[in-house]
Amino acid sequence: MSETQPPSRRALKAAEAEGAPSAAEQIAAGDAFDDHRLPTAQLERAAFGEHVVPWSPPAPVAPPSVAPWALAVAIAALVASLFAGVLLPLGVVAIVMSIISLRRAHDSRRVAIWALALAVLSVIFSGGWLIWALPQLSTV
Repeated sequence: MSETQPPSRRALKAAEAEGAPSAAEQIAAGDAFDDHRLPTAQLERAAFGEHVVPWSPPAPVAPPSVAPWALAVAIAALVASLFAGVLLPLGVVAIVMSIISLRRAHDSRRVAIWALALAVLSVIFSGGWLIWALPQLSTV
């Protein structure tokens, strides 16, 4: 059972110094698996070559979008304005949030425009309720 062992790295480097082709030259020539290396051995390609990708910083994470929140607040303000006018400030908050989301580059413009339209409609309805309710108050 005298099986020959593959040569050590020192022996391979000594052979390279004597004129044998280096591992990089063997890989470039297409002879990656030679007689000295088992087929399951670690390849030396990972340390050098054109395939190495230079490090680049990760892409910045976009801040969370305000547009869906503005739309949710606008819908809540519109529903509330159908029943009472006292939630007029909720419509104003929805208008401010939708304007902020319109000014942000990464927010959805379509959602922000819908939020602005519904918020303005809720302010109009709430204002109508307040204009109707104020003369109804009795001055005692």
